[in-house]
Amino acid sequence: MTLTGSMFRRTILAFLVSYVVLLLVLGTALAIGYRQSMQEWSRRRIEGAEQAARQILGSEAARGPGASATRAGRIQEEIDRAIPGDVPLFVFDADEELIATTRGVGRGRDLMQRPDQLVPVLRDGHTLGFFAVGPPAFRSDDANDVLIESLTAAALVGAVVAIAAAFLVAFALASWLTRPATDVADGIMRIADGSLDIPVPERGATEVCLIARAANGLSERLRGERDLRTQWAQDIAHDLRTPVASAKAQLEAIVDGVHEASPERVAKTLKELARVEILIADLEELTRLEAPEASIAVTDFSTADFAASLYESFVLDADRKDIDIRTELEVSSISADEQLLFRAAGNIVNNAIRHTPNGGVVTISLSEKEIRIHNPGDPIPEHDLPHVFDRLFRGEYARNSRGSGLGLTIAKRIAELHDGYLSVTSTNENGTEFSIHLWNKLHTEFTEAPFPSHGQKR
Repeated sequence: MTLTGSMFRRTILAFLVSYVVLLLVLGTALAIGYRQSMQEWSRRRIEGAEQAARQILGSEAARGPGASATRAGRIQEEIDRAIPGDVPLFVFDADEELIATTRGVGRGRDLMQRPDQLVPVLRDGHTLGFFAVGPPAFRSDDANDVLIESLTAAALVGAVVAIAAAFLVAFALASWLTRPATDVADGIMRIADGSLDIPVPERGATEVCLIARAANGLSERLRGERDLRTQWAQDIAHDLRTPVASAKAQLEAIVDGVHEASPERVAKTLKELARVEILIADLEELTRLEAPEASIAVTDFSTADFAASLYESFVLDADRKDIDIRTELEVSSISADEQLLFRAAGNIVNNAIRHTPNGGVVTISLSEKEIRIHNPGDPIPEHDLPHVFDRLFRGEYARNSRGSGLGLTIAKRIAELHDGYLSVTSTNENGTEFSIHLWNKLHTEFTEAPFPSHGQKR
């Protein structure tokens, strides 16, 4: 795996860039501080030189007896003693003739450029002389020059050493940060390749651990889906094999002349093929409902019309077993996808009629966010309850009944599309009740709820 654009390289680069930015900020701050310090140093040097020049021109050395050359010599001695050589100071007599300077004697004094502005020194209204101060140069002093060069060399060496140390620290830090991410990436790639049995290690930063945990959850779901697909394929093959084999045997017997092609025998064959047709239709519908893009069309519809349609759809089957279908309407309308909700309730009512003994009562109760369907009869075995909504599950409760084994799975998925869930309770005392909960995200499949009282018969 290449490191180009990898988290490892980006971490190192980010660390180094941050460090370089820090060095630039520090360097800029130091440069500004150095400049301000030099300005303050120059200001104080100039103020000191001006004060010293005023004192020298007003001193006895400048006004004492002797020739002008002698006084100039005394002034030069005072300047050399009192004023640093790095401050350009020029002292003039009352006639504006240069008599002393920090530039020393015999250094081409006559060739020096005359300062543009001379500051007079007055006493009692008389001009004692003039002076001029030039900008001082910090590096004109040898000691200062050595100091600057030493500091510059130390800063360069320190920057190089610091960048090298930062690179080593960045390398170690990037390795520490990216190793768990690399392990997670490898684990996800294993999952993508179909290896679902090796868990992704959950270590490292919180975000990496969350990704690893999500990957492990995905792996677990994929294992469950894989096992479910295997079991589902076996169940489909089994459910298809029986009617197909029966129809094939009947047709072969007719072709071989063993059986006569009577209407009764053809009808029996068609009945077996109808079972195959129902299974295929239910599989197609469940696949459509479980697709990620599945959606519902919510409308407000009448509960009375909804209950009447259920009654009309199953009254003939109920009459064959002398079963009463009763409805209880707690509200006048419901907001949901009427077509899908009718399919879910119809699947449950169909099962209820099938498992209700002759002369029993099936009760359908409709409220604002719940549809309850109750029937008496033998309860669902306790060990089958957790699996009644599984695909193609046909336990002892429904082993000998007709159907595809997908009706309750479809009803459960329709409830989930309505942000709800499907629950069931089944006991000897109270019979069996399925509840379609609408717009309720509490996913509790098995709840103990009171059973409805029986109401009117339709």
